[in-house]
Amino acid sequence: MINELHSGSSSNGHLCLASSMILNESPMPIRFFYKEDPQHVNDTGFRFYSGLETDEFLMEENAACVAPLDCLERLDPSICELVEMSQVGTVWERLPESNDWVEVLDYEIPD
Repeated sequence: MINELHSGSSSNGHLCLASSMILNESPMPIRFFYKEDPQHVNDTGFRFYSGLETDEFLMEENAACVAPLDCLERLDPSICELVEMSQVGTVWERLPESNDWVEVLDYEIPD
């Protein structure tokens, strides 16, 4: 599955960072994401997580993968509209008992 995701076109420079929990062979759903300042010209600034990542997991070398943003949109089409309207600093969460996305106003994006 990871190879399939990474084979998508990234020629338009729309890359993001996603937890390996989302991009592994038994993927977890996307339940949390935000947009930070892009780190380079090909970076959209989007960061996607399952919401189950621990601090210890996030410190692991293979905790996250660079992937084309359109791959994440294909994995979960419900993020497409939110991606379009998100500005730097926007944070979204999908609560476990719901499929609806809620904007998070009290999360501080890490540096």
